[in-house]
Amino acid sequence: MQYLIENLWAMWIAIGIFFLAVELCTTALISIWFVPAAGITALISFVVPKLSWQILIFAVLSAVFMLLFRKLYKNKLKKGEDDVKPETALIGKTAVTTEFTDNHGGRVKCGDVYWRAETQDGSSINTGETVVITGVTDTTLVVKKEIQNF
Repeated sequence: MQYLIENLWAMWIAIGIFFLAVELCTTALISIWFVPAAGITALISFVVPKLSWQILIFAVLSAVFMLLFRKLYKNKLKKGEDDVKPETALIGKTAVTTEFTDNHGGRVKCGDVYWRAETQDGSSINTGETVVITGVTDTTLVVKKEIQNF
């Protein structure tokens, strides 16, 4: 403990390593801004030896980095959420009708899952026909007849 009091730069490096470890464990961008703030505060500790000033500098730098990181990654975080919607992965896949399907509804089986379905253009699709999924509305698949190329 005495070593850290005499060498405050080492304390700031330890704090930075701690927050880096927390961020690596969570990957949720909850503590990443503390890492550069701690590193810069470690460097400043050679010039500003008083701990209270170093804590103030660390707090200000943390707030600045938090605003910068959040602004830079806000769009990326939103884009990542959109990319993982499971229903968008269904578009373009084929399914088989298990109930007569038209624009008023019906049922299809895609993989091992049964879905409510409606046709894209209002046409009727008989049971057992193969369809292509063109969209998803809530929990209903929008489908069209698969065109067979012979």
